[in-house]
Amino acid sequence: MKLSRGNIVLCKVPMPSSELKEFKLRPALIVSKDLNNKRLDDVIIAICTSIISRSQEPTQYLIEGDEIAQSGINVPSVVKCESLLTISKYMIIKLLGTLSEDGIHKVNDCLKNALELE
Repeated sequence: MKLSRGNIVLCKVPMPSSELKEFKLRPALIVSKDLNNKRLDDVIIAICTSIISRSQEPTQYLIEGDEIAQSGINVPSVVKCESLLTISKYMIIKLLGTLSEDGIHKVNDCLKNALELE
């Protein structure tokens, strides 16, 4: 499966409360650069969640409206740019969709804020 920055994927994510021994299926956004996505066996992801109560925070990007269908998710969700993980590509179950170009630019701003790169 060809993976690119901006793809929304369904993946196995380790649960911190289980000392990383248990996994949960979750949607996530691939945020690692495409050069690394092609040459490495792992990718950097930002977790997505349908809990949107903190969607106005500068580290979260809200997927809503027409972008819901394009991203392959079923309900409004946020990309939690403060919740980054590196996972093996083998933990990715399937490709769900892709963020819009505008969405990717807004995620970039959220990542800059989360990592204090501004």
